[in-house]
Amino acid sequence: MLTRRLTGILLAAATMVATTVITLVQVTPAAADDCIQYVETSPGFWEYVNVCDGDEGGGGDEEDGGGDDGGNAEPECYLGREDQFDYDWSYCDDDLSCYVYSPPPSAPDPEDWPEPPAGTPEDHVYGMLTCLTQPPEEEVVIYRPAWLPPQEDVVDWEQEALQAFGQLVAPDFDLAFNPPQRAYVTLDTWYWAEGATDGELTGTSAAGLVAIATPERLEVQPGDGSSTLTCPFTVTQSDACSYVYDHASVEGTATVDGQPAYEGQARLVYTVRFELNGEVMEIDGAPAVFQTPWQATPIPVAEIQAIVEDD
Repeated sequence: MLTRRLTGILLAAATMVATTVITLVQVTPAAADDCIQYVETSPGFWEYVNVCDGDEGGGGDEEDGGGDDGGNAEPECYLGREDQFDYDWSYCDDDLSCYVYSPPPSAPDPEDWPEPPAGTPEDHVYGMLTCLTQPPEEEVVIYRPAWLPPQEDVVDWEQEALQAFGQLVAPDFDLAFNPPQRAYVTLDTWYWAEGATDGELTGTSAAGLVAIATPERLEVQPGDGSSTLTCPFTVTQSDACSYVYDHASVEGTATVDGQPAYEGQARLVYTVRFELNGEVMEIDGAPAVFQTPWQATPIPVAEIQAIVEDD
C-alpha cells in the first residue's frame, strides 16, 4: 500500500485532464490512436490487445513501406511498473507504457466515485489511467480519470479443466462373465461391466467449465497372462467382448470356494471434452482420457470332460 500512496503522490503532480469514458469496444489513451481494442481472448476473459502494426502514425501507407509483419505485430514496451506499484492491469500503446488503477486507491468504493459522464455504460468502473514513455526517462504523458469496462480476472483454464476432471466420478461395476460361475477351456467366455451404464459422466469447475466423459471402450485382462482385450463399451450380457481360454486355471492366483481361479480385471475408458456454456473448449494440457480403476473378479476355468465310447 505504501507503493500505491507514493505513486499517487508522484502522479498528482501531472496535469489532470477531463474524465474519459472508455467503452467496451476500445480504449483510446492517445486521442489519435485506435489501436488498443478490448477483445474476448477466451470465453469470459477480456483483455486489451494492440491491433495496429506498431508503425508510427498508426499503420502507414505503401509509400512508407507499410511494414512486412502483416499489420498485426504488437509493439513492445516496459510494463514492469504493474507489479512494482500494484496496478490492476497494464498494456502497450505504441511507445507508451499504460497502467490502470480500477478503481483507483483514492476511490476504492463506488460511493466515492464521481458522477460518470452521460452515456457511460452501467457496468463501467471508475479508474485512473497513466501512460509513460519508455525507460530510462519514464515521463508521464497521460494521467487522467476514466470510466472503464470491468477487467475480468484471468482464468487459468488448464487448472479449471483439471478441477472439472477431478469431479468425474467413476461408476461402480463388477466384471461379469458367461458361462456363469465357471468358464471352460475352448469355449467362448463373454465379459461385460455389470452395474455400469453407457451414459456420459460430467464434472464442473468453480468457473463453470464442464468436463464430459463419453464412453469409449471396455478393457479386460483375462488373468491367464494373455494381453489386455480392447472391447466395445459393454455393460450388458452379449458376445461383444469374448475370449477363449487355452488352459484351466489350476495355477491361477485367485480362488473361488477354495479352488484356483484366474484373477480377471476390467476397467472402463472414456474420452473427455470440455465445454463452457455449451461451447466446446480446446485447452492445452487438459486430460483427454478418463479411466476407472481396475476391478478384479476371480474366474475359475475348467476343462470339459468328455467320454468317448467305442461301438
